[in-house]
Amino acid sequence: MLWLKTVGVAMVIAGCGGGGLMRAGRIDKRVEQIKIARQAMGYLEKEITYLQTPLPLALEHTAALTAPPLKIMFQESARLLLNRQGVSVTEAWAGALARLEQQADLHADDLQILNTAANQLGASGIEQQKQCFLLLQEQLKIQEEKAREKAESERKLWSYGGFILGTTVVLFLL
Repeated sequence: MLWLKTVGVAMVIAGCGGGGLMRAGRIDKRVEQIKIARQAMGYLEKEITYLQTPLPLALEHTAALTAPPLKIMFQESARLLLNRQGVSVTEAWAGALARLEQQADLHADDLQILNTAANQLGASGIEQQKQCFLLLQEQLKIQEEKAREKAESERKLWSYGGFILGTTVVLFLL
């Protein structure tokens, strides 16, 4: 009977600890995904402003250079625009962001920054596009720094907190 209790204790502590470690990992993934988004916007800027690639193709090229899950946003918006079913750039971008939101670890404020690009893509001259992309990349850089600072403070909390919670639950059950 003692071995059964020991296994139960180990499972409770491991389960809570594993949950805390998973949460800590998601915090780190958010920082990485913001960085990928910032870099991808740089690629898209080059495609549009310097190479003057049509927007659907620029989005496809950017998707090819972008790591998942951010790749989804560019692939989906390019697909919607290439289908030529009367979808505007804003609608295609919003649909792609909705799909990204389901698969990424980004917060609402991160997605809001990405959403600001919707009204600017392909709607103004090259210089205005360049300024928009520079501003967007700067906002993403600031967001990345905030997320990194938050990750530093919360990573240990979630990592150790899960094991502490599991130990506390075991102590209450004994």
